[in-house]
Amino acid sequence: MNVVEEKAFIDRRIRLDYSRWVNCVFKGCEIVAITGDFELIGCDFQNCKLILEGEAQNVARLMYVFYPDKIPLIFPEGDSGPLAKPSH
Repeated sequence: MNVVEEKAFIDRRIRLDYSRWVNCVFKGCEIVAITGDFELIGCDFQNCKLILEGEAQNVARLMYVFYPDKIPLIFPEGDSGPLAKPSH
């Protein structure tokens, strides 16, 4: 696993997967998680946008089904989310 320590990232697109992030600062970044195979230790996120794809998005959808009032999710345009009733 790649280790990134004590770095600052400003206005960048950062993919978290396959890395351990230690004491990093992210400002105005797009934070992308796809596999969920990453570790965050002591990191600070300021004005960042979270983008979940792949397995990470599937886990977030499952969490939303169980905890809809505690897990706010923003779905892409046209995606009604995991609680939508199927249309026939």
